[in-house]
Amino acid sequence: MHRCWEIAELAHLVFNELDPYIPGTSYVTGPCRTNAIALSRLAQTCRRFSDPALDVLWRVNEGLIPILRCLPSRAWEIREGRFIVVSPLDLEDWARCLDHSKRVKIFSYRRDPIIVDSSALESMISLPAGTLLPNVTSLSCLSSGALFSYLTLLLGPRVDNVYVFLDGPTFRSAALLSFASHFRCLEYVHIDAPPTQQQIALKCVPSFITQIAPRILNVQGLNHQAYRHISSLSNLVTLTIGGISVMPFPGPSRPSPETAFPALRELQLTVSVPHFAINFLSVFHDAPLTTLCLSTTEDSTAENVSALVPAIRAACAICHLEILRIFLCEDKDFVLDDPSSYTLTFEFIRHLLVYRNLHHLSVACPVGVELHDISMETIGRSLPLLKILYIMGDLSPLVVPKSRPTLSSLVTLSQLCSRLHKVWLAVDTISVPLVPCDSGGKTSALTWHPLDSVLHRPAGVAGFLSANLPGLHIKSPNQVWREVGDLLVARVETAREQQRALF
Repeated sequence: MHRCWEIAELAHLVFNELDPYIPGTSYVTGPCRTNAIALSRLAQTCRRFSDPALDVLWRVNEGLIPILRCLPSRAWEIREGRFIVVSPLDLEDWARCLDHSKRVKIFSYRRDPIIVDSSALESMISLPAGTLLPNVTSLSCLSSGALFSYLTLLLGPRVDNVYVFLDGPTFRSAALLSFASHFRCLEYVHIDAPPTQQQIALKCVPSFITQIAPRILNVQGLNHQAYRHISSLSNLVTLTIGGISVMPFPGPSRPSPETAFPALRELQLTVSVPHFAINFLSVFHDAPLTTLCLSTTEDSTAENVSALVPAIRAACAICHLEILRIFLCEDKDFVLDDPSSYTLTFEFIRHLLVYRNLHHLSVACPVGVELHDISMETIGRSLPLLKILYIMGDLSPLVVPKSRPTLSSLVTLSQLCSRLHKVWLAVDTISVPLVPCDSGGKTSALTWHPLDSVLHRPAGVAGFLSANLPGLHIKSPNQVWREVGDLLVARVETAREQQRALF
């Protein structure tokens, strides 16, 4: 054997390239299965290959069945879709299972076609606590499974990443509380629940949250005490709230802006009741937020969302905010019945232009935003560091805003925002300038998504863009716009060849 294989780190790097894990496939089909077979054969080749190959093969495990199949064949059988232990097991019988299960770092437990029978559960629980999966650091599970109540007995205390979907009965979901005392190193926590189980979440999630101090938290269904707790965490840097159903900080529970969310850098908030969200944002004055993402539920209107703008301005320090995303969701039928009630004007965006350090601005709503060339010039002058601009109407072209900017606005933006490289913007191409703009746009790469822009005079559009934005790349599923992009590239290349010929 070549001496290079004596370097354990090198073997791990090589075998990691054969990582067979694709979420949801369980090593069944395609390249996933091929890689798993290759790692299995490498593990049987020689002792030097065995450990690194098995480490990669077992690092991610979906369910307990692959581990339980390593028990002696005399001890188990699968009957009517259930894994059943048919004979008593001693620690020696578990030796092969434990040798493989200690390598598992990422464990997920969802709905498996083969159910772990109570006989197998009793055998696993008889092992010393944390013996079966001692080195798991990431856990993903459903509360509806019978295994959920026993996870703290099967897993070691090293788990720092948890995703729980509370879809089960209350008596099982209550087991979530034991996670806080057993997994003392939690860094990332994501607790989710379907709409039908929100009451279950309200009964156990707040108590669980008040016992932990994660760096990244994604949660819904909190109460006053839980909101007060997370606002005081000195290490919380990313927070996602899936909906606020109570007043987060009523008078007695209101933290001072000087101490609330001292380390929070990224906030994602789904707004269902605007005045609850406004109350939540009101304590963020001194938080070092750099990223803010707001989305609304389908029962919100443009007027309700507009009421959030003053709260956004009060919550986000002007010098910090770099990424701002606002996504407005409304019921399609309501919007089509009365589009004017859901239309945003440029005044909505104007209030957001105080954040001069923004390099990403996204605004998406059903109807879109009424804009014109002067609006785009104002955006460019206000946000000189802008890199990504996304302004979109989800229901376009069913409903088209009353006014749209022209192609000249792309040139203006590229002149005023030297770092701009991606733009999602629908424009009006009916009127195409016949001559280039005075100073032209940027020559470096700029990707433009024209969205539902209706194309008039393709040759004229390509000529104008090639003269003013030679570095422009058009990206669109529309075949006509793709042809304009090809024509643009051809014209730019022709111009360059002519220029080279002059010299």
